[in-house]
Amino acid sequence: MSAISVIAFDYGGVIAQRIDENTVLHMAAEAGAAPGPFLRALWSNRLAYDAGSLDAPAYWSAVLRDADARELTDELLQTLLILDALGWTRVNPGMVRWMGALRRAGLRLVLISNMAVATYEMVVQPSSWIHLFEHVVLSGWEGVNKPDPRIFATAADKMGARPAELLFVDDIPANVEGARAAGLHSCVFVDPPSLALTLHRDFPAVPVTGLLAT
Repeated sequence: MSAISVIAFDYGGVIAQRIDENTVLHMAAEAGAAPGPFLRALWSNRLAYDAGSLDAPAYWSAVLRDADARELTDELLQTLLILDALGWTRVNPGMVRWMGALRRAGLRLVLISNMAVATYEMVVQPSSWIHLFEHVVLSGWEGVNKPDPRIFATAADKMGARPAELLFVDDIPANVEGARAAGLHSCVFVDPPSLALTLHRDFPAVPVTGLLAT
């Protein structure tokens, strides 16, 4: 088995918590929509947005249409973009500490995320920790979402590594299976303590420093 030299991270649900109910409620209120239909519209159109098939105005227009909400204006678009970005900014400090520990141990980092370009530019690009990553593989740039194996092959190519040298961490089982189909090692993320246990059991050469607060 190839030694793991690259740790690949998902963003939403791993590095940062997923968008919370309170943020969605504020977005729905701003849009003049009922929360339930707004939430369904938000997610039913998201894959196309993340893959770059819809730009921000087209995505939010589709969300508002499907939620029977207000028509999109420039002002409403900017507010929804800001609220959506805010919902993805709750970064897990244990994951940031782990990133630093991995780098100190000589491991390399790559981010593989299903994310629209607009979200990346507002949320991730300005972050204080993104410099720890050698490359970012974004669905919005690549035109393909996880779990399609092509996005994982792209990540390996960018890192100049064989797929079997990458360990990918994602909170969605289908994405983990997609990574494995592409030849990567992969594990499902639940929380930092569970990840530490999984690494101890399955990947003992990968350090777990920083994942736990104690």
